[in-house]
Amino acid sequence: MPTVYVLGAGASRDAGYPLASEMGGALFEYMLKSENARIRASAEFLIDTFGEKGNFEDLITEIESQIEKLKDSKIPEDRIQRSRIANRRGDLGMALQEWFRQTRMLPAPSYTIFAEHIVQPGDVVLTFNYDDSLERQLRQSGKWDISRGYGFPLGMEDIQSEVLVLKLHGSVNWLVSVFGGATGGTFLVNPPSSMGNHPVIHLADLEFLGYQTFAGRTYQSGGAFPCLILPGRSKRFYYDTSFGREFGPFWGHLWSQAAVALKAANKIVVCGYSLPAADQRARDLLFGRPRRDAEIKIISGNQSERIATEFSDAGFKDVLVFKNGYFADWCQANQLSSDGEQEAESPLP
Repeated sequence: MPTVYVLGAGASRDAGYPLASEMGGALFEYMLKSENARIRASAEFLIDTFGEKGNFEDLITEIESQIEKLKDSKIPEDRIQRSRIANRRGDLGMALQEWFRQTRMLPAPSYTIFAEHIVQPGDVVLTFNYDDSLERQLRQSGKWDISRGYGFPLGMEDIQSEVLVLKLHGSVNWLVSVFGGATGGTFLVNPPSSMGNHPVIHLADLEFLGYQTFAGRTYQSGGAFPCLILPGRSKRFYYDTSFGREFGPFWGHLWSQAAVALKAANKIVVCGYSLPAADQRARDLLFGRPRRDAEIKIISGNQSERIATEFSDAGFKDVLVFKNGYFADWCQANQLSSDGEQEAESPLP
């Protein structure tokens, strides 16, 4: 039976990606130095409006709260300010994409060990991380293919992936293409939709993943924006457009596949994910879908004992904690265990 791995920001940290608690300040620093004038201007506006927030979740929560507060105002200045804030929020996704595309060129030692020695064909990775460094390592190990490996069709060919990667908060290499890349003229949309059913991918991101030639859903031209769920305390898995709410079925399909995988798993390994209270949908998924006799292993540093206790309190009977630290330590321990040394873990008392 398959193993399901649940990855949070702690799993990507030694590849150079930040935790949410650190991301706000680092992202602003990056944006202020960007060669993109729009991104620089957005950073200046957001800092002037909300201050220099170190915690990215706090920043997004304040932005969303202000947009909601100004939604029904009849005052022209309020309506203009709401539009400004909403546009600058969109620029944060662009900045994340630009920043992560540079960060992904750094070594990813733990992802390499995980892809080559730990994850096996038939396993499923549920990740709340935006980066695509893991997919690159899985592709190099021969265990993942982009055509179907994200849980939705990107390639024209029906090539199955040995490992499925479900990115439940989106990915920096996914783009929502507006009107299929139309740049002008008259076009009909039937059924009413401006975004299609799935994201597309840029050729530069395909090249990073190791694809020199690819036939499928690629970005060609026109309006597009990164397909990400930003980490506010009230996450919305849809986009409001003039056609109504869109892309809800796409997110729903990803999450339903995650639910099926968790229900079928005999082992679930939580790596670098703290199950924050703000991620209520994720908590409902992880506590509500798996069988109570599934083995649960927690590798989340100083949060591990708390998370393990929550699983135990939810009725899971076989809960283990990795004693020696974080995801990177666990990956190294797995390499050692293949050489005859035992991985350190302990059950809850």
